[in-house]
Amino acid sequence: MKIFKIFILFAFVVIYSNASYCQQQSDTSKVLVTFTEPMSHDGIFDINNYQIYKDGSTPIKIYKVGIAKGDKVIVLFTEKQPPNTSYKIIINNLKDKSGNLISESHKMALYYNKSAIFSLSHLHYP
Repeated sequence: MKIFKIFILFAFVVIYSNASYCQQQSDTSKVLVTFTEPMSHDGIFDINNYQIYKDGSTPIKIYKVGIAKGDKVIVLFTEKQPPNTSYKIIINNLKDKSGNLISESHKMALYYNKSAIFSLSHLHYP
């Protein structure tokens, strides 16, 4: 079974969106998850396949999932994540385009929010 890893890059950004949920621009964050393989779209937009925990135990609300062109990067739109805090992300039920499920040893990652600011383009939404 082919194993692929996820890499986490956290960034606090201002979201400009016409999403159906009503969020203020100052109370949301984005988490970029970069995979080593292009990902299948099966289940990728289901927010229930992702869990984020602040300091390892407090759940962070995920509002929406986007995917960048090339299918190697997903963007999780979440409630605001305070800077200088540790987070844990767990990803379940996702496969790469070859049909390989994320292995148990690679479905969890830790990251630290240093409040870097950036912007994204070319996102695809369901």
